[in-house]
Amino acid sequence: MNREYFENYSKTNFEGKSQILILEQIESFYDCLSNFKLADHKYNIGDDVILKKGTLLHGTFRNIEGLKDIVNQGLIASWFIDGRISKYPSSVGVWNLKQDYKLNDYINFYSGGTVRYFNQHDDKKETEVLSYSQTNEILNRVIEKDYLVWQMEQTKEARFLPSLVQNKVQIGIIFNSDNKYTQKLLKGDILNYINVDDESVRSFVNESYYDRFIVERKNKDDFFTDRESAILFGLPSNLIEGSLVGREYEKDTNKLQEIKSILPNVYICNLDGKVILK
Repeated sequence: MNREYFENYSKTNFEGKSQILILEQIESFYDCLSNFKLADHKYNIGDDVILKKGTLLHGTFRNIEGLKDIVNQGLIASWFIDGRISKYPSSVGVWNLKQDYKLNDYINFYSGGTVRYFNQHDDKKETEVLSYSQTNEILNRVIEKDYLVWQMEQTKEARFLPSLVQNKVQIGIIFNSDNKYTQKLLKGDILNYINVDDESVRSFVNESYYDRFIVERKNKDDFFTDRESAILFGLPSNLIEGSLVGREYEKDTNKLQEIKSILPNVYICNLDGKVILK
C-alpha cells in the first residue's frame, strides 16, 4: 500500500468536506515522512524519562509484530489497512499528555482506576482517576465524599499501554509532538469538535456510535477522557522518539535487542520510567 492507494481509497469512500479533510491528513502524513528528522535524544541508561505536554503515546497489543508494522508503514487507521471495525476506524488513537510528566509518575497515574461516584436518589455524581498508589484509598474517599454508590474500572491507558496492572501489552510507542508536523496532523483529531465539525465527522465514526459520539466529545469526563486524541489517517514512524516496555520484555534481552534493531535511534524505557537502552 502506498500514497496513491490511500488517496484513491479516500476519493472513493469519502465525499465533500470529509474527503478534503482526509486528503489533507494524507498530505500532512507524507510531508512529515519526507521532511522531518528527529534530533538525537540525550538520555543515558538509568535516566528518568521526562515527557513534555502534548507528547503522544500508543500501545500495540500485537507487541513486537505490531511494532514492526508501525515502523514499516506508520501508525495507520484500520479502515485503510485491514478494515477492522471500531468506534472510529478512520483514525488512530493516541494518549495526548495534558501536562509535563516524569514517565514514572505518568505510569503510576494511568495504572490506577477511574471511579464514578453517584447517588441513586438524587443527581449528585462525580468522577475521578485514582493513581496506582492511591487505589487503596477508595473506601475512605467514598466515605469522605458521602456517596452511596461507586464504580471503579481500569483506566483506558492501563488497558492499552504497558502498565503495572496487566502484561498483555508489552510495547508502548512514544511519538514526539514538539514539531510543526505533528501539530499539523493533530488538526485532524476528531475528538476535538473545534477541528472537525459534527457533520464532517459523521463519515469517520461508526454509524451506530455517531449520535452518542457527538454529544460525548463535547462533554468529556474521566471515562470519555480529554486525555486522548483520534487522528485521522495516521502518524508516520519517523516521529517515534522512544519505546516503553512492560516487565516481560524488560527481562527479555532478545526482545530488547530486536526493538533496538528496528528502532536504532530511540531510547527504550521501563515501567519505572527509566532508560534501559539508549
